[in-house]
Amino acid sequence: MIAGATAVAGDVTTSGFDTVLLGGVRVLGYLGFVLLVGTTFFLTWLWPEGRVLPTFRRLIALGAALTVIATLAIPLIGSGFAWSSYAGRDGVWSFARISLVALGIAFAPDISGTTRRHRLLITLWQLAMIETYVLSSDAWGGSLAAVKIVATTGHLAATAAWLGGLLALASVLIPSDGLDALHEVLPRFSIVAIVSVITLVVSGTLHALAVAGGVHALIDSRFGTSLIVKIVVFGAMLLLGNVGRQYAGQAARRSALEIDETAPPHSVQALGVAIGMEFSLAAGVLVATAVLVQFAPG
Repeated sequence: MIAGATAVAGDVTTSGFDTVLLGGVRVLGYLGFVLLVGTTFFLTWLWPEGRVLPTFRRLIALGAALTVIATLAIPLIGSGFAWSSYAGRDGVWSFARISLVALGIAFAPDISGTTRRHRLLITLWQLAMIETYVLSSDAWGGSLAAVKIVATTGHLAATAAWLGGLLALASVLIPSDGLDALHEVLPRFSIVAIVSVITLVVSGTLHALAVAGGVHALIDSRFGTSLIVKIVVFGAMLLLGNVGRQYAGQAARRSALEIDETAPPHSVQALGVAIGMEFSLAAGVLVATAVLVQFAPG
């Protein structure tokens, strides 16, 4: 969530109300991406096969809708509502993304109950979705393009896996639905979260330095200031998540990773609320990301 600042929009010039509107649409676009790719990752790699809950389908549908709306709106708003904004490289990748969303929705009913059998195809689809953002961003072209492309790809993948997983878990924990699967899911997600955090830190650092052009240029700029805000909120997310899991574990008199259908309802809800709050902080990171786009050099 540090490097993804310019990963979901092309280069646009806006002012006043359009700038605020564009930032809001970008946030919705980031959220849609997290819901769509993150929830499908959660179902494919973490959740037991053949047990797709209705809440997961709703998350995916909402993610698809937000992704399509933001993809269509960002170029239009950024160009002052000129239809010519859909021409060129940005337009090509925008329509490629919408086509991939349509492809995913079309085949979702066929593979939703057997995601493990289609892991490779789903993963390739997720990677293709990510690359539509990467190749329409500042990562494409300029100096250190290869570094920026690899860093942004890893950054977006880690963001989706972590935040999408958080929201999927919260959607299970808060209504206490499907808790019998958590004993198996939570340890897996813990590993994913740790790997995601490490990936975010490494890829975010590489991307920020490559975009800014060095440490001094990064520190001495509004881009760097906005980046610091993101890092602070990111650190708060980690702290809140750790405190929440410790509290839930104490309430259940067991590790938070072992919470299942036998845990007391108040401990389950405590963990769900903590995860929900952690994701709420992530919304702050998404807002900071939208602001960071405005200050990206070049």
